[in-house]
Amino acid sequence: MFKLRMNAASEGDALVLTWGTGADLHNAVVDLGRKKDYQGGRAKYEALGNVELLVVSHVDADHIEGAIPLCKQPAPPFEPGDVWYNGHHHLVGASERMVDRTGRETLGALQGEKLSFAIGRFGWPWNTAFRSRIASTGSKEASGVGLAGGLVIKLLSPDDSALAALIPRWEAELARAGLRPLDPDEGAAEPGSDREILSTLNVEALAARPYREDKATPNGSSIAFLAEYDGKRVLLAADAHPRIVCASLRAMGYNEGNRCKLDCYKVSHHGSRANTSPEMLRLLDCTTFAISTDGTRHGHPDPELVARILVADPKRHKKIFFNFRQPNTEVWDRRDLMDRYNYSCVFPDGDSGGINIPLD
Repeated sequence: MFKLRMNAASEGDALVLTWGTGADLHNAVVDLGRKKDYQGGRAKYEALGNVELLVVSHVDADHIEGAIPLCKQPAPPFEPGDVWYNGHHHLVGASERMVDRTGRETLGALQGEKLSFAIGRFGWPWNTAFRSRIASTGSKEASGVGLAGGLVIKLLSPDDSALAALIPRWEAELARAGLRPLDPDEGAAEPGSDREILSTLNVEALAARPYREDKATPNGSSIAFLAEYDGKRVLLAADAHPRIVCASLRAMGYNEGNRCKLDCYKVSHHGSRANTSPEMLRLLDCTTFAISTDGTRHGHPDPELVARILVADPKRHKKIFFNFRQPNTEVWDRRDLMDRYNYSCVFPDGDSGGINIPLD
């Protein structure tokens, strides 16, 4: 078995990757969404066995806030084999590694950061897959970390420069609960600018709009990776900047003539127009896409992103999985568009959100 589950996560991410054979199943938990999402799905997390990895990709509230009620539990809902999360001292370590200042002691984790405290209180291993204890493409182990059950993870983001860039903003970007306040979406359109074009869903016009990359520093620090099992591969992109992901893919030998074959791309930043570039789509060989968002806050997925996916590969049939049926996803569930652009939409059963994506 190899599958990805997108749990209900409001406008964020709460993912579970499962792999293995028969009763010997293993899990990786990637982000925990908002507080209410974790609380609503707590029983499912408690029922997980063999959690080999917990990844908290970065400090945006819609990825990390669900960790706060987890931190308050007397005992954790599961015991991860490792936790990948870059705290303040990891950012400093990345900065020092960039300028090759060897032998200096790095700073301690930000005292108010609740997840850092919880990792210590629970006694969880922290970034132990990396000798430097930094989850970054600058660590040698980023090229391939093997987990129990046969899963191999290859880190695509962040790089050391993206982690170092977050240092000056760390305290300012953390709210009282140790979380970054939700900023306006990078590259957002002017109010009402999509209304006319969405009334007819002119896919070519949407896809042709100028691309402008996300510049938000916390998003650039996202842990994004390829997960490979039994010849299958999924890309979990968090909110990563495509510039960093594309650089990592090219460093692995992928290019427009030798594209990275994926069985699923969990789209970066919930389908933001600023986080999946035309270059990235040219580097990926993929027909299955997963978008995690209930459409609140920023109105994701942006129509330009979906349009880019459709026009980038017009001949093959594409599937787009959504973990919520909501206005910005339901608009693509039209037979005329699906016939013209050769795709189908897959939605959860019922209104609760959450969907399984088979990868085997």
